[in-house]
This record gives sequence, structure tokens and C-alpha cells, in this order.
Amino acid sequence: MRPFSALAAAILAGPLAAQTLVLPDNHNLMEATTYASNAGDTNQWVATANRRFQILYEASHFTGKAGIPPGGVLITRVKFRGEDGESNLGGQVYTGITVQLGATSLNATTMVTTFGSPTGGGPGTPGSNRDPALTTLGPAGTVPTLVVAPSVGSCPNNYCIDIDLLAIGAAFVFDPHGPQPNLLIDITAPTPVQVAPQAMIPIQDTLAHGAGIRGRAIWTSTIAALTGTSDTTPAVVGIEFAGPGGWPTEMPARAEYIGGGCGGAHSTVYQAFTQDQPFDLGAGLTFLPDTYPSPNFYTVIAGAPPVDFSQLNAVPNTTTLDAVITVPLGFTGVPNGGQFHYPGGSTPTIKPCVDGYVWLDTAMTLGQFACSRANMLGTAANYTARFMPFWSDQHPARNTGGNPLAGLHAKTVPETSPGAGDAVCYVTWNDMGTWRTPSGATIFGHASWTYQCVFHELTGIVEFRYGAMMPYISTLWTTTMENAALVGFTRGRIGGTTPSLDPQSRDLSHELPYTTAVEGSTSHVSLTGVATPIAGSIHQTGRMFGGQTLTWNIANIPAGSILAWTILDVGASQPSIQFPSFLGLTAPGCGISTSLAPILLPHEQFLLPGSSVTGAVPLVVPHGWEGTVITAQAIGIDVFGGPYLIPWASNAIKYTVGLD
Repeated sequence: MRPFSALAAAILAGPLAAQTLVLPDNHNLMEATTYASNAGDTNQWVATANRRFQILYEASHFTGKAGIPPGGVLITRVKFRGEDGESNLGGQVYTGITVQLGATSLNATTMVTTFGSPTGGGPGTPGSNRDPALTTLGPAGTVPTLVVAPSVGSCPNNYCIDIDLLAIGAAFVFDPHGPQPNLLIDITAPTPVQVAPQAMIPIQDTLAHGAGIRGRAIWTSTIAALTGTSDTTPAVVGIEFAGPGGWPTEMPARAEYIGGGCGGAHSTVYQAFTQDQPFDLGAGLTFLPDTYPSPNFYTVIAGAPPVDFSQLNAVPNTTTLDAVITVPLGFTGVPNGGQFHYPGGSTPTIKPCVDGYVWLDTAMTLGQFACSRANMLGTAANYTARFMPFWSDQHPARNTGGNPLAGLHAKTVPETSPGAGDAVCYVTWNDMGTWRTPSGATIFGHASWTYQCVFHELTGIVEFRYGAMMPYISTLWTTTMENAALVGFTRGRIGGTTPSLDPQSRDLSHELPYTTAVEGSTSHVSLTGVATPIAGSIHQTGRMFGGQTLTWNIANIPAGSILAWTILDVGASQPSIQFPSFLGLTAPGCGISTSLAPILLPHEQFLLPGSSVTGAVPLVVPHGWEGTVITAQAIGIDVFGGPYLIPWASNAIKYTVGLD
């Protein structure tokens, strides 16, 4: 057993300023091509059988960018988190957890499948991972009762298993520069006492890149056994320690599309939510037609009434996965011909899908869980008009065990008097689950979304109303889903031949009111980023962290542009900065999402840029920028007497520089 050293005594003599690091230090964050349902680790923390496991991580995770110097640190907590993007109510209870840390000369290659002492205490067994010749163990501690905390579904997820080593007398002085430089964690977990809903979240394991995982685990479901099964993707472990190095807080690297492009004319308006982006439209959206019953475009404004739960049916219309239902609107009023009218068409019948959208074309029957811009705009196939209050991969039956009204509902409130034409149709997605969470009669509530789309016969107004929504949009599981969720309106493929133009994602929580247009011929200017060596998955654009290199591309540049800039700035303006047209600074509808005095302005200039440009000047992100917000945006400059100094601007990308 390793006693507290002079370092530990000095640390304990003063206040404990906890530093953190994550093992491994290069854990994959949204780089995998898929995010499969319940694909996290189920070998270590489990809900059923007894379990003992050991996890080894090598010294380079501590001595690399974490910068722990010789002399070591006092490890005071070990933590585990649920699978990234997965939500869970928690509440599972373990009793009698034993924890012991050690320093070992074994590494990921030489670690064996023999545990050593079968109960986690006592002397080690020669030839095992606890062999005294190879491993120096710290004090063992016991957690009498460990309650698994809820998981919010973020990426990275929050820690749901948190073991305070100081509280149980198992704090450990670890020196990654010593003769036994690698860390061994030994945990015995007896059978948990289950609390309904009985679904233990898979614990996040690692898919590290670059130099690799540099770690390994073994596990057994027979606590008394001396031999276990090898696991080359050990659980991600959060470490808190007292001493030098590490970081005061974990700072994941993130990227988010903000603002909104300008320069084109579109009938579509939407926001594309990336994996792990917070849902921030809870106040609702309202679509106002310019004229009715012959609308040309919508003005979208923030705000809508709350969900009207009195408009639920006695039972849901459907709880079937990916189902589309046919709903005659029951609009019989003379003024509007018994139809609901929208830009480009009209219909007496709508077809809501459990995946969060409403077809406005009676020929559309597809239940389409895979939300992508190509599907939305009709580029991929002849998909036509739809409203999308919350298009994502949802499962209407996940919560029926706890709520018999969970599912998709559609109901029309008739006219107040014959011929008044003031009927209202309510489509309600009530307590919807997600495909990712487990199912069963007693398993429910781990994910829940409730929202409503309301069609007004008299005015043609459409409202998106939101009730209880998950804090993070994390529903992806396949490469066919470019986005975690899409919210808005589109005509899709127009006339059966022409896809709608792409206005680019618009930040609907900040960039309203916004007026669509009669479909034109030019798209808004777009900005995309390219990151190397870690490009990022299709579900989130490349991120900024130490060692990354980024460049930017501009597309849909209006003809006749003379000068274009890509701008980088520290911070972001949300909403974007816009000026009255009479000042001649920005064209109508164009906003600046950086500050007015960008610190890194300009990053790159393009003379006579053509219709698109590919960025060539790289930004190399150094270590030490962690926590900094950097915004990238492209703008056009007219210094030759045009009506506006900035005639066009792209969407923007807001980066949070963080740890990998």
C-alpha cells in the first residue's frame, strides 16, 4: 500500500483546488461515422450481474497536454459518464462498491487477464495485474450506496457515476514520471438494486484517435474469479486531483452554425441543429402568410401559445415507428374553399409523421427518420412541401409504459358556426421518445419531447408550440442523418422537377423576424469549415482544439462581387448586428455575427472571388486557447460606389476552443 507522501500532506494541509483530466486525453468526440443506439460499454458498469473490472491508462495521458510534472498528484475522484448523446433517468443503486487505485509498470500491451486478489483486497497475486512486483496499490475504499445520477444526453455526457475517493479513504498519490508510471483502477460492483425504469445507461467507452487509446480493461461477471475478459476499449474515466497540471474545468471543443446568410431569395426557412446542440426554441415559432388565401411567403416570428393538451385524443392516432397518418383537415369554410393554403400550393388533407414533420402533399406517404437537407429540399428525391416543428428520429412508443397518451395525435376543432371558416387543426407529438433509448413495458421516460403544430383555417397562420423538450438534441445513429434535427418550412421539390434553393441554416432563436421569398434563382452565401487532422463527423463540423488546422470555404457568392473576406473574431454577436438600410452599411437581411471590430480581421481576402472560393490560409490552433470562443464569417465588400458597403454575408460558425 502506498502511504500519503509529503506531496499529499502538503495538499491536504490547504484547500483542495480540484484539477481535472479525461482518460484518454484524445477521446473521440463526434468523429465516428455513426452513433449507434446503446453502443457504449456494457462490460464494466452493468445493471444485472455482479461485476469486477480493472482499467489501465498509461502515463502519457497525464504527462502530455495535461502537463502533470514529476512528483505526482493526489487523485481524489474517479468518474464515469453515460454514452455520449444518450439520456437516462438514472436512479439505479449499487451497494458495497469497492475501489482501489494503483501505480503499475504494466501497460496496455502487457496488462494480463488475471486480476489478482479475488475480492479486491489483500496482497496481490504473482503474475497478475496486482502483482506487488509490478503494481503498488493505494488504500481500498468502499462506497456503501452509490446512486447513478441522470444523464442529460449531451456530448460529452455528464458524469453519472462519481466516486469521492477522499470520502471513502481511497485517495491515491500518483506520479506518472515514476518507475511505475501507469494508472490501474480496480473496482468491484455487486449486483445493483434496480429502481424503475430499469435501464442502465451504457457507459461511454473510448474511440480515441491519433496515438491511440493507450489503455485497456479486463472484466468478469464472477467476482470471485481470478481471470477476466480483455476489453480494448475501456470506459472513459474522469479524474479529479489536487496538484499541478490538468484543467480547472473540462472544456469540450464545439462548433455551431449561427446567424444567417443573405444574398439570395428562398421559399424555405429552417434551422439545422447539430448533434449535442441545446434546443432553444421553447418559446415557439409563428408563420404568418403575407396574404391569405393566396400566400406568397411567410414572415416567421418568435413566440407561440403553449401546447394545448385539451386537444389530445382519448388514444393516440398512432404509436408506430416512422408512421405517417392521413388527417382530413375538416376545413369547410367558404372563404378558403375548404383548403389550407401555403406558398406554392393548397391541400384539404395533411399527413403528419411521428418523426416530427407534416407533409402538405397528399401524395407523400414516406415516414422519413433521416433528416437531411437533401431530403428536406427535394434534392435527394421528389420530396415536396412540409412543415417541420421538430424533424428528428423519434419513437412514439418509448414512453407508453408510463403515459398511455404518449404518441402522435391529430384533432380538428370545428368552425364556431357554419361557414365561418375558423376551424383549427392540432397535431401533437406527446411525450415522444427516441429510437436510441431502450424499450419495454417498465422502461420509459429516459427521453421525452412534446410539441404541437397548429393550422388556422381562417388566417393560414401556422404555430409551432413546444412543451417539455430534452435539453440537448442528441438523436443520431446513422450516416443518413446529416442533422440531429431540422425545424422550419420547405416547399421541397417544386413542380416535381426543381429542388428548393438552400437558404442555409438560420439561427431561429436569434435571427427573427425573418421573411421568406417567392422562390428565386440564387442561394444565400454559405460558409463551411475544413479541419485537419480530425475532420469531424458529418453530424458536426470540424472543431478547434490544440493541434487542429482549419480553413474555410465560401459558396454561392453573388455575381459581380469584387472583394470577399473571411473574418475571424474572438466572441460572437447573437443576434447578428444589422443596420438600417439608409446608412448604406449592410444590405437588407444581412447581419454581422462577429463584432464590429474583429480582433483577427481579416483572416483571408479574395479579389474577384467568382462564385465560390476555397480557403488557403490555415489557422493553426495552439494549446492554451482552451475556453476561447472564435467566430468565422464571410462577407462581401463593395468599395466602388454600390448602395451597401457589405452587400452580402454568409452564415457564421461559432467555435469553442476546447480539449479534444
